[in-house]
Amino acid sequence: MAIDPLGLGRRERHSLLNGMVGPRPIAWVSSLASDGAPNLAPFSFFNVFAIDPPTIAIGPGSRRGVNKDTIVNVRASGEFVVNLVSRELAERANASSGEWGPEVDEWEVAGVTPVASDLVAPPRVLESPGALECRVRQVIELGEAGRSTNSLIIAWVVRAHVVEGGFEAGLVDSDVLDLVGRMGGDEWCTTRDRFALRRPSSDDPAEVAAERVRPSS
Repeated sequence: MAIDPLGLGRRERHSLLNGMVGPRPIAWVSSLASDGAPNLAPFSFFNVFAIDPPTIAIGPGSRRGVNKDTIVNVRASGEFVVNLVSRELAERANASSGEWGPEVDEWEVAGVTPVASDLVAPPRVLESPGALECRVRQVIELGEAGRSTNSLIIAWVVRAHVVEGGFEAGLVDSDVLDLVGRMGGDEWCTTRDRFALRRPSSDDPAEVAAERVRPSS
C-alpha cells in the first residue's frame, strides 16, 4: 500500500505518522510566559540530535491554527526545560496535555512541584528523574502559508539533572530512570523490555554479514 500523506485528512495523517514512528520519547516542557505565568506540557515530537554542542529539538504544533502556549513562551524567552517522564509520572504528564487557556496552571493539574533551575528561568519538575535546561538556537516554521503546522525548536542543552543513581560510571541507568514513550493513538510504552546489540566489530562486510546470522549468546 502506497499512501500520499498530504492526501489524507489531518486526523488520518496524524494517526499514520504517529503510529509508524515509535516509540517516541516524551519531552515534558516547562516554560514561562512573558508575564511570568508557568506552563507545563508534554510533547512526543522530541529527540536529541547532536552531542557537540549538546542539541535537542521539539516540535510543538498548533491547535485549530492557534499556537500552543509552549511555542509562544519559548519564542518570547528563548528558554525552557525538558523534564523526563517516568512510568510513575505518565498519568500526571498526560493530565497536563489538556486543551486549556493560558490561565490554567498545568503544574497544579499534574500535581507536581516546581524547583528552580540552575541557568534558565523556567523551573524544572522536582519529581522527574531527569531534566535538561535548554536555550533556543533556532525556531523553524515547517509549513506553508495558510496551512496549520508545527514549529521546530532547536535548542542547546546548558545543564542536565539526573536523579541519584541514574548516572554512574559515565552511563545512564535505564532502570533507574524508567522512562516511557508514545506509540500511535492513546498507546504509551515503557522501556523495560530491552536487548543489547553491539555495533559491528569488523571493517569487513562479509564478516559482519556472517556474524549477523549466528545465534546470539
